[in-house]
Amino acid sequence: MRRTDHSRSSRRTVVLAAAAVLAVPAVAVPAAVGAASPSSTAAEAAGLPSGNTAYRTLADYEADLAELVADHPDLVKPITLPYPTTSGRTVRGVEISTNVDAADGKPVFVDVGMHHGNEFPSGELTMEFAIDLVESAAAGDPYVTGLLDRARVVVVPVVNVDGFVRGRRQTDTNTDMNRNYGMGWLPIPTGGVAPWSEPETRNMEWLLSTRQAVVFNTQHTCIQVVLYPPLQLEAGPAQDVDRLHALASRVASIYGPGYDALPSAEDYETTGEAIDWAYYATRGLALTTETCPDAGVERTYQTQVLDVYDEHREAMFTMLETAADPAQYAVIEGKGPKGAVLRITKAFDMYTSPYPQPDGSTRPSSFTTTLTSDLDIESRNGKFEWAVNPSYRPIPAYQEDGIHGFQTGFYEEPWILTCERPDGTVLQTVPVNVDLGETVTVDLKECRRDFHRSRP
Repeated sequence: MRRTDHSRSSRRTVVLAAAAVLAVPAVAVPAAVGAASPSSTAAEAAGLPSGNTAYRTLADYEADLAELVADHPDLVKPITLPYPTTSGRTVRGVEISTNVDAADGKPVFVDVGMHHGNEFPSGELTMEFAIDLVESAAAGDPYVTGLLDRARVVVVPVVNVDGFVRGRRQTDTNTDMNRNYGMGWLPIPTGGVAPWSEPETRNMEWLLSTRQAVVFNTQHTCIQVVLYPPLQLEAGPAQDVDRLHALASRVASIYGPGYDALPSAEDYETTGEAIDWAYYATRGLALTTETCPDAGVERTYQTQVLDVYDEHREAMFTMLETAADPAQYAVIEGKGPKGAVLRITKAFDMYTSPYPQPDGSTRPSSFTTTLTSDLDIESRNGKFEWAVNPSYRPIPAYQEDGIHGFQTGFYEEPWILTCERPDGTVLQTVPVNVDLGETVTVDLKECRRDFHRSRP
């Protein structure tokens, strides 16, 4: 069912019973990748949280991620994405928050680097911010600790591991993974053999489908722009264009006067990028952040990483503040039995752009997106408060019968919340419609009543 008038933002409480040619930005390949660690004097001068003065190798990234987990287990836990790359490599990340192992239902900020394997500064900036967050929180910085009390951060510094190891933009199958996401996909030369054909894009689909990401940032180089959906002009403005533009504008202004904030289609038109699918599937604010030195300035580690990090830090904290803002997400609250598992799920079809099919027709292909997140009830009294993305999903331009741009409405698709025993036995199912900035209270009396009963 479609909901066409959907502009409310006030909080409430409700009790519920049971094939175009694409321009490619140039990228400077670093002169030295993974050089030796700097001396303490050089590290001091660098001004980076890690003290680095040269690009990391893959082994360096993996060691830095592992060190964060080992040194700060109360703040950091590891994430292994489920799909190995074409060459069999593992894609790794971390989750960062105070009391990181707790099931606290906090809103989430997802920050990733190197969709394109030769955009080395994007991985460096992403990794440095992760180190910065953890070290600042460990040192008791009240601003950082306060944010991590209210939100979680998921960081994957190198999404395209194969491309990074080879110093090339594409994956090992010569696919530009940021043209391989399913929504609006077209079979361009670097788009892959099919939507979602690459393990790297499936990894990101899994990551964003299992976290309630209020804000998603994919870091790139090398132009001075912050982009948001849509990718094509004929799609028309996103339903949340005001929210998207406001965040993108704040971020762009932090990086400097040369930076623009605009819909991706107004930069150049393309298809199959992460931000389009992410926004229209989850309604999380999705940005592509591109950093680059001013025109005429040589692209070096100094100019692309060291010189931009202070601004980058402020920009990422702005995104994290946005993710932690209750006006930017919805809340499901209630009381259930301690030890129960809550799960919210929704599944829906999405579509590519029309393209020539094997049967000779030109039409879109469909794929199913399934969003599912879990929350363990750990509090003694069973109370929970769960920050989630709104159940009302923006209607995309890409439909079963073609492209219908300038949509203004939302699909009324409730979250399906189940209350379960740890073994997966479902004790109660409740549909939950909840909008941006709203709180909905669910009545889980059936689950509370039956949770400790003996099974028949």
